[in-house]
Amino acid sequence: MDKILILGGTNFIGRNLVDRLIQLDNFDITLFNRGKSNPDLYPAIRELHGDRNTSEINIIFKEKWDYIIDLSCYFPDSLSHIVSHLDKSIKRYIFISTCSVYDNDLDKSILRDENSPTLNCAEKEKTDTFVATYGKRKAECERILIQSDLRYSIFRPALVYGSFDSTDRFYYWLYQIKKGNQLLIPNRGENLFSVTYVKDLIQVIIKSLKVDFHSDTYNVTTYPDLSISKLIDIISQLLDKHPDLYFADTVFLNENKIAQWTDLPLWLDCDYFTYDNTKILKDLEIEITDFKDSVSDTINYYDKLDWKEPIYGLSEKTKNKLIKKITTANT
Repeated sequence: MDKILILGGTNFIGRNLVDRLIQLDNFDITLFNRGKSNPDLYPAIRELHGDRNTSEINIIFKEKWDYIIDLSCYFPDSLSHIVSHLDKSIKRYIFISTCSVYDNDLDKSILRDENSPTLNCAEKEKTDTFVATYGKRKAECERILIQSDLRYSIFRPALVYGSFDSTDRFYYWLYQIKKGNQLLIPNRGENLFSVTYVKDLIQVIIKSLKVDFHSDTYNVTTYPDLSISKLIDIISQLLDKHPDLYFADTVFLNENKIAQWTDLPLWLDCDYFTYDNTKILKDLEIEITDFKDSVSDTINYYDKLDWKEPIYGLSEKTKNKLIKKITTANT
């Protein structure tokens, strides 16, 4: 039975992963985390507690592992310390990166593949804690792993959605259609972006535990060229809802200080946050979940949670004020 060490494991992606591994029942699982998020979630699974960014991580070097699945690395120094001290007999180091590693200034093409240039990370940015350097730090982590002697798989998901997601970015649109009858749509909802269903990401990770293949880097996207309009159509069909749509262009949204992605989740005023998944479909022979099915599964998950108001995105009050401005201007 292979020994798997999961760095993280009790939040969004980790919970989906551990739940699936438990179902398979053919791995010896150990979690390493700080013991702060959902500490009593898996009483039957062995846990090591510590902060990976301190010397507490050294406890993992006392054992040999067949696989390490790294869900929680945000700082290059942490990964550098691990790969330099880890027993080189490990079968594979599986690193969950992000499509945020791509350099949008150097390449603005649609459906970028894994050869698109990634961000540089200055020395002072390696320890920075701001969201602005997240992609840079992840890109540097990738370079550290690639330059190591370890066999590895690097997986780059786009926006991940599904069960246990606490960000509410995808959920915002589900909630708007489930509970409301008026939608504020940026740029007619036509801008493209990529998304990753969490169960597809888990499928990829599981496959990398079962298949002996070369070290490489992969985009992991369920729907590489989604748009808000496509998403709204599918959600509306599944929920049998017919909301009124109010369209706002970029000029109007900028004038009203509405921020891309945060105020209106999934809105980006471009089409280049899209990532090709051809390589992983070919190399790992993955069967991506039908997008409509993945949205339906996600809706079923939120049905069980009674559709609480999202913490992300515009408030109803602000949204209604903007809609009123639009309707007033059109009369």
